[in-house]
Amino acid sequence: MKAEAIVIHRPERQHPARRLLFTTATLMAWMAWISLWLPLATLLAWALGVRLGYIEMVVREHGHGGQDLARLLLLAALCAVVMLAWSSYNYLRFAHVDRRRRSRAVDRRAMAGALGVQQETARWMQRAPRMVLEFPDGGDVFHREDDDALNERAVAC
Repeated sequence: MKAEAIVIHRPERQHPARRLLFTTATLMAWMAWISLWLPLATLLAWALGVRLGYIEMVVREHGHGGQDLARLLLLAALCAVVMLAWSSYNYLRFAHVDRRRRSRAVDRRAMAGALGVQQETARWMQRAPRMVLEFPDGGDVFHREDDDALNERAVAC
C-alpha cells in the first residue's frame, strides 16, 4: 500500500462522526505528548528561579494583596498601551504600501519548451483556471482530465 493512499485529500467527504473521532484522538495524543514534557518544564522553571520568585512575592508577603493586584493591573494596562502604540505605528507606516512585485508574463513558447508540451497544450494551460499536473520520474508531464480524487487515470499531454 502506498503512503499516499492513507492520506485523505478530501476531508469534507469524510463522515462527520469519524472526523470528530479522529480530531479527538489527535487532540488526546497531543495532550499526552505535551504532558511528557511537563517535568522538564518544571525543572527549567525551578532552575531559572521562578519558584524562588513565587515564594518571595506571594508566599512571604501577606497583607499587600490589593497593592500587588493594582500594580499588576497597572503593568498590564501599560503593556497594552505599548502594544497598541507599536501596532498603530506599524499600521500607519505599512498599511497602504504594496511592496510586492508584479509577476512577469510567461511566454507560451518558453513554457511549452520547459514542460515539453505542444503549443496547443501550453495555450490551454495558460487559459485554464486550475489544473492538476503530475511530474513522474521519467520527466514527462501529465494532467488529469477531471479533478476527481478517485479517478487516478492520467492522460499524457
